[in-house]
Amino acid sequence: MTKFHQIAGALRNWASGPRLRTPRWALHREMYEQSTLIVTVFYVVTAAFLYEGSRELSDLAVPLESFDLLWPVAWISEVGVHTGGRLIAQLGIFAGLLGIVAWRARGVRVLVSLALLLYAAMSNSDGAISHGYHEWFWISVCFWLLPTESKVAVGATRAGRMQFLTAFSAAPLLILFFYTLSGLYKCWYALAAILAGESGGFSPDALAITVAWRAIQTGSQPLWGSFVVDHPLLGWPFYSGLYFVELVSILVFFRPSLHRAWGIILIAFHLGTLLFMDIIFARHVLINGLLFVMSPFALGQHDWRHQIVAVPGLGRLAAMVLGRPGSQGLKTQPGTAKDPQGRIPAVT
Repeated sequence: MTKFHQIAGALRNWASGPRLRTPRWALHREMYEQSTLIVTVFYVVTAAFLYEGSRELSDLAVPLESFDLLWPVAWISEVGVHTGGRLIAQLGIFAGLLGIVAWRARGVRVLVSLALLLYAAMSNSDGAISHGYHEWFWISVCFWLLPTESKVAVGATRAGRMQFLTAFSAAPLLILFFYTLSGLYKCWYALAAILAGESGGFSPDALAITVAWRAIQTGSQPLWGSFVVDHPLLGWPFYSGLYFVELVSILVFFRPSLHRAWGIILIAFHLGTLLFMDIIFARHVLINGLLFVMSPFALGQHDWRHQIVAVPGLGRLAAMVLGRPGSQGLKTQPGTAKDPQGRIPAVT
């Protein structure tokens, strides 16, 4: 084994945290079925998004000067806003329908991504940036990696199922990476504020200040905004906890027992942006529900003690209190502990 492989293995073991050594071959086919269901739902919902958005693009009557066209739609300056909008709308409808019936064809997946890119660029060419479609678009790009064979052909062999699951895993990995980048950004500026002697993200009244600033900026009245402004200390653990959740999200990818819990926590975070700041992240709720609450890699991972011990940074303390969890949460069947070559793999 080379030094590189030793280092890579050590990093993977560190990222994975506490792991049960009981194989999950018995769940392998179920994981494949779950992942194909998620991809199918993704393309059905994508078709609905493109269908809904086509209405506003099909009859644009505003002047070109009112747009600050982003590079994917810069060509609209040559054909006109009305014609450009109608072309994007028709492409979206056509690509969305093809995505439902033929997403296994890589060319169709690329076409759907193109439709999403054009629609997102057009919707963000009015001078403001809305992040609603960014993650959705990049998930569609990750799905380019999926195999092109039929469901039966891919699922017939363990190698085919592994290929599909490995390609599918790029999507949750990317989304968790985005959350970690967000956490790093927040922590960086929160630490900078402390060093400058200013109020920042780690301040006890950070959430109250953020909510008040947002309400003044937009003139909105969030459902729970006034409450947290009046009781700033109550928002402190939630705000600080969010920093932690985002910062360590990338590690959760390697700890599938946490996928469902992290998905629910991230959904709760986006629900909180509505309650406290009147900001809606509807597509992020869908993404976290599909990729994490329904995660195929979380199948068979039901031991709550193992989930607590797997929390990054808190696992050792939890293990001291709870003891090392066993394998009660994992279901295996006789004869499935080894693969055809007799190897006994570690389960992640």
